[in-house]
Amino acid sequence: MIDRIKSNLLAGIATIVPLALTVYVIQVTLEVTIWIGGTVAEPLERFVNVTFPGFGLLSSLVGLIIVFLALIIFGALARNVIGKRVVKWFEGIFKKIPLIDSVYGTTKQIIETVSGSTSDSFQKVVYVEYPRKGMWTLGFVTSESTNESNEEFYHLFVPTTPNPTSGYFVIIAKEDTSPADVDVEEAFRIIVSSGLIGGDKNSIVK
Repeated sequence: MIDRIKSNLLAGIATIVPLALTVYVIQVTLEVTIWIGGTVAEPLERFVNVTFPGFGLLSSLVGLIIVFLALIIFGALARNVIGKRVVKWFEGIFKKIPLIDSVYGTTKQIIETVSGSTSDSFQKVVYVEYPRKGMWTLGFVTSESTNESNEEFYHLFVPTTPNPTSGYFVIIAKEDTSPADVDVEEAFRIIVSSGLIGGDKNSIVK
């Protein structure tokens, strides 16, 4: 009973907290956009010395463009060698703080999934009997291989729940897996929510 309550609590945190953070980030982005738009509009209005219908909307659009450009520049800096080191340094700090580690990892995974940066690493999703026979979970195919007898194998990443940033690497015969009828993005959403998100049907073939 206690384990079930704990699992439901973690699933609730993993589902609600990232959504709340997303709403908060959108709110802050809009506020910053409006502030930048007003800052740009004030000297421009004095220079033009006139106001016209839609001037406020135009200034807000200018602020939005500036925010997007700043995000693009920040992203470019974060992808170079020095930027990656700075990001890893901050991530190292977050990982040392209880609860913040789970929230940050889950939120980052959701954002990467939505943006498509994570899904590019996986070929498809399959069901696999793991950690033992009779228990099924989702696995992400990263590559394939064959042995000396030309038997075909999947290389799988089996993520943990509700934080899919960690997991296990397994090599399994293709015949021991069952194709999943979900794409990579949907599979991540199912895992992050501990199964709360997802249909009532599956494509498991015993």
